[in-house]
Amino acid sequence: MTMPKTIALIFVILCTLTLPLSARAGQTITRVSDRQSVTLQQLIAKAEAADLVLIGEVHDQAPHHELQLEVIRELKTRKQPLAIGVEVMQSDCQKELDAFVAGTMSEADFRPVFARNWSYDWRLYRDIFLFARENKIPMIALNVPKELVIKVSRGGYASLTPEERKNLPEGTMCDLNNPHTEFLKQSFGEVFKHVAKGRVFEYFCEAQTVRNSGMAMNINRYLKKEPKTKIVVLAGVWHAVKNAVPEQLSRNGAKLSTLAVMPEIKEFTGGKASPDAVDYLVSFPSP
Repeated sequence: MTMPKTIALIFVILCTLTLPLSARAGQTITRVSDRQSVTLQQLIAKAEAADLVLIGEVHDQAPHHELQLEVIRELKTRKQPLAIGVEVMQSDCQKELDAFVAGTMSEADFRPVFARNWSYDWRLYRDIFLFARENKIPMIALNVPKELVIKVSRGGYASLTPEERKNLPEGTMCDLNNPHTEFLKQSFGEVFKHVAKGRVFEYFCEAQTVRNSGMAMNINRYLKKEPKTKIVVLAGVWHAVKNAVPEQLSRNGAKLSTLAVMPEIKEFTGGKASPDAVDYLVSFPSP
């Protein structure tokens, strides 16, 4: 290879290495407060400074999970104590999750556990779980038992027996007097239009609030044991926005700085995302 060709090759390699991470990933990241585009590296700097980082997802969208793993990888290099909280696992399966992350349960044995907890394809989440396992990053099973959520969605929180409520994290509540309920009305009002004034929509909101409250309690429970740990929460958009799980944490006395990163779904397009609910929006290239 001639010297000019060698220099040209080195220049190309250096340009590739110094490209913003967002450009390499084909993502567009918008800071919601001022609608300015930022690089992933700028987003990571904000995530590094936050106590709690929430990265929303549409569950069956692989690019959303790739972004989640990308942020986790970057934060891991910062050498901060780190844990990953996941909606996909229920709190009563924490022991099985611990065993998988510790390497004492094989992937083959863990997959049926995952399937009992979550109906979406394991392959969508596999790389995140394996990265945690390989790097010894604790994972927190955040969700409340799904049979309780189903019961609340069908009959309301009042339908739970005292014994069933004992299976929820201490402090779990379904108070609908919170900002997230109005947010759900704006987002799902059309879906429930024919019953919005009845009990069905109220039960839906109660089920969402029970899950948000339960996830908040499980985060609080972990931080009491590991107070200096940064937690990255991976959850559906409607749980990860700032007026969902973070609001429940605040209502229960937690004083945490949070960062909410959401995929740009249709409900957030055209300036509909508010800084009260979202800090950063990430759009992805078309397949």
